[in-house]
Amino acid sequence: MTFNMYLNFVAAMLAIVNPLGIIPLWSELTYDLNTKTRREIAIMLTIMALVVLLGFLIGGEAILELFSIKLPVFKIAGGLLLLFTGFAMVNGKLARREELEKDVGNSTFQVAKSRFRKIIVPLGIPMLSGPGSLTTVMLFGADATSAYDYIILSVIIVAVLVLLLVTFYFSNVLEAKVDTIFFSIVTRLLGILVTAIAVQFIVDGVGQVFPALTVV
Repeated sequence: MTFNMYLNFVAAMLAIVNPLGIIPLWSELTYDLNTKTRREIAIMLTIMALVVLLGFLIGGEAILELFSIKLPVFKIAGGLLLLFTGFAMVNGKLARREELEKDVGNSTFQVAKSRFRKIIVPLGIPMLSGPGSLTTVMLFGADATSAYDYIILSVIIVAVLVLLLVTFYFSNVLEAKVDTIFFSIVTRLLGILVTAIAVQFIVDGVGQVFPALTVV
């Protein structure tokens, strides 16, 4: 792989993971928790995303082949999942707060685990480990020709997720300076973008599965 391909991977991962753009969703799903609990959830989400992305980087194609799933079909399925998330963001129904308040546990870590189970979808999947990021790491992984390539790509993934973790850690600073209505508005605007990205994945997948339907 060339240096330019590494740069392309950096740009793609930053655009898809979007550490700053995910703050509105993060705020909506963890608004009622204290800083320590939120940071523990942030660590859980980051570790989960790291394991999934590295797993698909190294063995993504093998995983799909194991289940006889073609990449275009994967795009369609992932796009549909992302589409529902986009609809929920636009409608302001992504997080039902009355459910989120029912976390249980006698310690901060137990409460963090309880909330993590509730928000792993959609925040963990498909926002962080969804069709965009998984397809990206799979495609670049397929172009890797040596162990060195895999090491560099892995380092890039780790760096992007560390940036995400730092953003989560200090999100309370941003939230303290910005009115909550701003995050509500941004969440809905991002919902439109997420919906558009989802439709693009679906269109690409359908076009590859049914080439005759592709509009020239």
